[in-house]
Amino acid sequence: MIGRKISQAQRIREDSDYDDDYEPSLEKTQQQINSAEELVKLVEEYINNYYEKN
Repeated sequence: MIGRKISQAQRIREDSDYDDDYEPSLEKTQQQINSAEELVKLVEEYINNYYEKN
């Protein structure tokens, strides 16, 4: 699930870099912010679990 969100974020970033007419919607922008927050949370949990086990 998060892999798809990362792929989508990459496509959006590439569109914004290379498409002169690209204008992100407020909804898509909020979705990307939510996905980024979710990814940060997952990474923090992974790191915390790693250090608890070692």
